[in-house]
Amino acid sequence: MPYKHSEERRHKFEKPHYKVTNWPAYNAALKWRGDFTMWFAEEAIAEWCPAKTGARGRPTKYSNVVIETALFIRQVFHLALRQTEGFMNSLARALKVEISIPDFSRISKRSIGLPRHALSKALDPGSLVIVDSTGLKVYGKDEWHQEKHDVPARRTWRKLHLAIDEHHQVLACELTTPEVGDTTAVPDLLDQITTPFEMFMGDGAYDGEPVAQAVLTRQPDAQVIIPPHKSAVRSDIGTTWRDQHIETIAQKGRATWQRISGYNFRSYVELAMQRYKRIFGNTMKARALARQKTEAWISASALNTMTSFGMPVSVKI
Repeated sequence: MPYKHSEERRHKFEKPHYKVTNWPAYNAALKWRGDFTMWFAEEAIAEWCPAKTGARGRPTKYSNVVIETALFIRQVFHLALRQTEGFMNSLARALKVEISIPDFSRISKRSIGLPRHALSKALDPGSLVIVDSTGLKVYGKDEWHQEKHDVPARRTWRKLHLAIDEHHQVLACELTTPEVGDTTAVPDLLDQITTPFEMFMGDGAYDGEPVAQAVLTRQPDAQVIIPPHKSAVRSDIGTTWRDQHIETIAQKGRATWQRISGYNFRSYVELAMQRYKRIFGNTMKARALARQKTEAWISASALNTMTSFGMPVSVKI
């Protein structure tokens, strides 16, 4: 992804063209994403009703696997809660599975306290951690309503923070209010990553000592690839990762620094956000923040499942 310092002369650059070299396999993977016969696995049916614990109070009728499955289907097929209940009932009848389906209100209530397992535990992560954030609309007028009636949007947003590796897998996901800065969300993202990594990468919004300390505390040997501001100066120590980037940029320029540092991999997180919004939309279904956090985590988990089916391999032509 070209750095923004060349914005005023980017029109002179010829737009690159790419060709997908594994189109048959990727075409089959795209079809597989819509195959609904994969949803009820034998392991999920076996854990459908949790065993009685003997504790006081009414026992739980449905396990967390059931609620997670319902939310998974809701996100993938863009359903409301009532339609999710109806879809699961019809799916159980089609598969001839003797299981009961939770009603829509139970799915909504249980989503608040649903335990979220670490996304990286189900993956074979790479060596990179690439982070960025984007906005998801909660409610507000769309662009057509604004243009037609000449009214302000009055939108409410949530901020989605993602951590991606070089295999396009989502390693961590965090949803916050817009007031939370990118640097503030970094420790929470790193806490979700259970595997070691070699390089941490982000855009200029993550330039600062708090991010570097959070990364090096989590992984002391990791490289931190964050572009410093154009007016940045070297520290008194002169040996930090930021000092090295400033010196390299001063000697060879930002474009050369991007190539030798591997900063171009940062476009992967931009691609992941584009895929997230195209598949699940840029508007959240839930209204409460606790439910929205679960919704974002379910979407990230579903995105990893779709990625595991196959991704395009593109080469520049």
